[in-house]
Amino acid sequence: MAFEFLIVFIPMFIVIDPFGVMPIYLVLTKSMTPEQRSETLKYAITFGASLLVAFALLGKVILDYLSVSIDALRIAGGLLLLVIGVMMLYEGDTPRSRRKGAEEPEEEPHEPEDVAFVPLGTPMLAGPGAISVVITLTGTADMSWVLLSLAAVMLITTLMLWKVNLVFKVIGNAGTRALTRVMGLITSAYAVQMILDGITGYVASI
Repeated sequence: MAFEFLIVFIPMFIVIDPFGVMPIYLVLTKSMTPEQRSETLKYAITFGASLLVAFALLGKVILDYLSVSIDALRIAGGLLLLVIGVMMLYEGDTPRSRRKGAEEPEEEPHEPEDVAFVPLGTPMLAGPGAISVVITLTGTADMSWVLLSLAAVMLITTLMLWKVNLVFKVIGNAGTRALTRVMGLITSAYAVQMILDGITGYVASI
């Protein structure tokens, strides 16, 4: 039982990457009051989790309608994750943050809604990589494990972001970047495995 949970939990945790979200969340909410920061966190987690749950429940139906196989999704998702993993490995932060320019602190204060849904809810928490992994996992694992793992990842992410000032102070910017590089290496390896699994499944179905 624990093994089945970890098989689903680990790739989901890696691709959502709370460590990569932490410094971006800190920058985007640094000028907020504690109440606004708490509200932003609530909106972002709720929106990101809801989006991933929706894809977990309806993703297979959408794929069937479009006549896209799980193996094709594995290959496409693996290629996407490989790009993300390599960029994380070499840049030390997620490509999501660079697209949003989150490394450059904002001078004007944000309202919770300004950043909670975009970019925090998506694409940072529920990005294309996470969506691909969730849909793929629903085709290879029991739905209950997928939803339980998603809930666990979001709970851990919530706790980490809730204490982001303390965590960031302890590990520092260099520590966060180092952890993100490690995440990038593991993400790249998992991406290659997804591609190989997709190719193997496709060849076996011919």
